[in-house]
Amino acid sequence: MSWTQDNLTSVEKLLFASAAVKVGDFVCAADHPCFAVSESLDNDVFVMPKMPVWVSRDDGDFRFVEPGAIVMHRAGQTLSRRQAADAGEKTYWFGVHPDIFLDALLRHELPTDRMGGALLLLPQFRYRVAQLIRRLEIGMLDRLTVEESVLELFFDICALRAKRQQRIEASHGATKRRQRRLVDRARAYIDANLNTNIGLETVAAAAGTSLYHLCRVFRRQTGLTMHAYRTQQRLWHVTEHLLQGDGENLTNLALEQGFSSHSHLSRVFQKQMGLSPSALRNREGRQTCVLSRSFL
Repeated sequence: MSWTQDNLTSVEKLLFASAAVKVGDFVCAADHPCFAVSESLDNDVFVMPKMPVWVSRDDGDFRFVEPGAIVMHRAGQTLSRRQAADAGEKTYWFGVHPDIFLDALLRHELPTDRMGGALLLLPQFRYRVAQLIRRLEIGMLDRLTVEESVLELFFDICALRAKRQQRIEASHGATKRRQRRLVDRARAYIDANLNTNIGLETVAAAAGTSLYHLCRVFRRQTGLTMHAYRTQQRLWHVTEHLLQGDGENLTNLALEQGFSSHSHLSRVFQKQMGLSPSALRNREGRQTCVLSRSFL
């Protein structure tokens, strides 16, 4: 195992590699032999799945990871997966040179052996990751841009994780683990029912706890109410559609993702992203055209 060598599986692809960073993807159907096989990681990485999945490190508890969340892993850790959706897993991974990775953890006073669970990100942050991947996949970024973009993302992730760590340190030992598993179950249920008009009592029942306790613990663990969490997940799916440029009618897209109308989506999207869905779609289209012409 070294920074210059990667033991890629048949379902992995390396999109970019340099002396400082690497970017790749892992696309695996749930019934593929590679899905459930435990693997030892070659690199220090942060990853962002596009599908929900349950993940365990070094034979520990399985933790729920929702689409668009970020998880950090150290090289040498053993990773296992458990199915959370029929479609299996599609994950983008970002390798960071071990010296840079360790230095960033130490600068933010983060543990170097415990990487924590899924880190929920603001929609703008998720958009940065998705936009970087999209540019890479169509071959429109140079080395310096990719390296700076990946490292800026990683440093921001470390800063966010340090803040989250301070928020949840009040709980201890077995209590913290119980609360973590409870919130994982709630997040998994919400994510599986994003387009359904569910209530708090339904989520609490699925998580196996009282409504009052879930509301208090969910916010402590994630920094969000359950309503805000669901809205973020819905916006993530909308952003993905807009980045793909599939031309879907925005009213239909809004209803499919659980918003009551086009205007409802536009209002929430504008508040979170600083621009409307149609403005983002037009901007992405213009940027792609400009970049395409520069390669002619």
